[in-house]
Amino acid sequence: MKLSRDLVAGGLILVLSAILWWVTTTFDSDPLGMAQGMPATHMPRLILGVIAVLTVIMILQSLAKEGDALGGVPPWQMPATAAVLGLAAILFPVLGVPLVFFCICLVLPVMWGARNYGAVVAFAVGVPVAIYVVFKMLLGLRLPMGPLTALGL
Repeated sequence: MKLSRDLVAGGLILVLSAILWWVTTTFDSDPLGMAQGMPATHMPRLILGVIAVLTVIMILQSLAKEGDALGGVPPWQMPATAAVLGLAAILFPVLGVPLVFFCICLVLPVMWGARNYGAVVAFAVGVPVAIYVVFKMLLGLRLPMGPLTALGL
């Protein structure tokens, strides 16, 4: 058995997920009767759980197909994606979640080679709307809205 890219990346993701799960144990929590919306520990743990499950599926698929062996230089888009996501994390409090996700969903597909610009724009509009509906309206979470706060959202 050769060491595949998916196995190494998946292992790193699982280790990072476990560390971040542990970090959620240090969060202050409100008593369940006093909490508005979802308690602070639930959403990160839910997301980390989904990431871990999808990562295990990726690893199992790679093992079944005997994925590509390690080697070669990753494409320029990988560090550029990391930079865009790092910048997004910094801009969340300033621009708000919807505008930052709009920009991410506009830039990343084009950066990775998507040329169907109509679909990219639809994706860039749809994802922030879906995030707003699910997290703000349905789950009642407080999302940083940035300049959109002036619109009463």
